[in-house]
Amino acid sequence: MRWLALDIGSRRVGVAVSDADEKVASPLRAIPYLGPERLAEAVTELARTWAAEGVVVGVPRTRAGHSRGEFRVSTIVAALERRLGLPVETMDESGTTAAAEALLTEAGTPRRRWQELVDSLAARLILEMHLARRRSPTHGR
Repeated sequence: MRWLALDIGSRRVGVAVSDADEKVASPLRAIPYLGPERLAEAVTELARTWAAEGVVVGVPRTRAGHSRGEFRVSTIVAALERRLGLPVETMDESGTTAAAEALLTEAGTPRRRWQELVDSLAARLILEMHLARRRSPTHGR
């Protein structure tokens, strides 16, 4: 099953896609965030283009377990569910942006390029965690 992953920011949405075997996650170009409905339209087009069968949305969590931006993300998830007709799941995205920045540092990527890369790299990390959870023997229990 091919998945899309979204890392939702206030200005940009990082996007990643998996292969049909759920083994490889690849970042795509980030898209502008222009509200829940316009995002749902853009994701619908991406789902068609990539033949995605599900979407996973990163949700930031605090140490207390409460989501920052919970209302915005829940509004986006609702818009995606209405528009897509595909499974829409959520995944804790805690630490993915910092991990993406560490990967960019390790790769020697110039800081001037980080803005265009970090969101979709974070989406790739969210998707990798989602795929690992799906492969887990306890998934679905």
